Amino acid sequence: MNLSFRFARAFTVLVFFVLITGFAILYFAFERATMRSAILKLEDLNAYVAKRLKQDPGYDYLKFHHRQTQVKILPLDSKSFKEKIIEEKYIWNKSIQSHMNKITVTTYPVIHHKRYAITSVRYITIIENNFLMSIIMVIAWIMVFLIILTIIVSILVSKKILEPFYHAIDEIKKFSLRDNPSMDLMKTETEEFKSLNTFLLKMTESSKKDYHLLEELSENTSHELQTPLASIKGKIELLMDSELSENQLITLSSMNDELDRLSSINQSLILLAKLEHFEKNDSSLINFSELLQKRLHYFEDIFEIQNLRVIKDIQENVFVNFDQNLATIVINNLISNSKRHNIENGTISVTLTESYFQISNTGNPPTIPTEELFQRFKRGNPNQNSIGIGLALVKKILEIYHTEIIYQFENNQHTTRINFVK
Repeated sequence: MNLSFRFARAFTVLVFFVLITGFAILYFAFERATMRSAILKLEDLNAYVAKRLKQDPGYDYLKFHHRQTQVKILPLDSKSFKEKIIEEKYIWNKSIQSHMNKITVTTYPVIHHKRYAITSVRYITIIENNFLMSIIMVIAWIMVFLIILTIIVSILVSKKILEPFYHAIDEIKKFSLRDNPSMDLMKTETEEFKSLNTFLLKMTESSKKDYHLLEELSENTSHELQTPLASIKGKIELLMDSELSENQLITLSSMNDELDRLSSINQSLILLAKLEHFEKNDSSLINFSELLQKRLHYFEDIFEIQNLRVIKDIQENVFVNFDQNLATIVINNLISNSKRHNIENGTISVTLTESYFQISNTGNPPTIPTEELFQRFKRGNPNQNSIGIGLALVKKILEIYHTEIIYQFENNQHTTRINFVK
């Protein structure tokens, strides 16, 4: 649910409870106001009758007020009266077939040394259930109309208010570290959105600057390190061709192997750094089946030297959305890993379907927890000549494509499985 609809839902719930509460308060306030108005009118009528009796003791109140007012003369020394008595009583009126509220107000003024009891009566018709239900239905339809109006207005208003926010999200989605143009953010008078736009501009500019520095550093490092490494490697090979003792040749061979390992580490780390900002926009469907067959053919001589038996179950024409160079790195690393951590006269099983790619190989149990195998410089078998970056590199590449990789060891079999995204 997007932000506009969440605002609309919140406003709708708020309006619903406000209307319910408001109509309830209005109903009871109206009823109380009606009662209070009737009582005030009866008090005024009693005061009027008392005033006329004071002016004319023979005032005929029945002639002017019919049965609404009754006047009685009480003993002057009576102490059982109060200044004013207000009574309410619900009765059934047969003539109009309705319940009524009988309101009685009695006052006890002293006029010409006589104590009077002036009682005035007023009848208020009680709202019948059918009529009350009709009113409630009218109110309910008004509430429905107001709620619908609130939803429509709140969605339109919130979209208008949040337009800079949605525009900023679109710009973030289109943002690329490789592109030079800055983000084109919408101007706004809202302080929060101004702060957001300022932060986004600063963050993107800083990210681009860091990216270009990293790119420059990677290129310089690759160039500056590979050149002296190649030079040293060439000189070592020249020395190995000269007349040297066996121990010297062993030492030079070991140095040459370490240089190869150092060069491999350098290239892998540079590739990992570049993958941090790799974008898969240029990737397309590749024939994974053909690529896998080519890479297996490339390793055939090595398999024969190590007496490894390869079992293939490769489905033809399996296409996946992947960059071909990165797919080659994934396949090479997994195949190299399966042969490096294998045993003499072992087997390698390669399976490819439209759903997954799996490589299994015989081998000794890993010496570290399996969940750590995809971390940098973690090696399942320290005795093997491995730099510990291969699986980390594979995992990083697969993360770019949101592809899952699973490793498990059962029955002396190392199994690595990649589940393709459909």
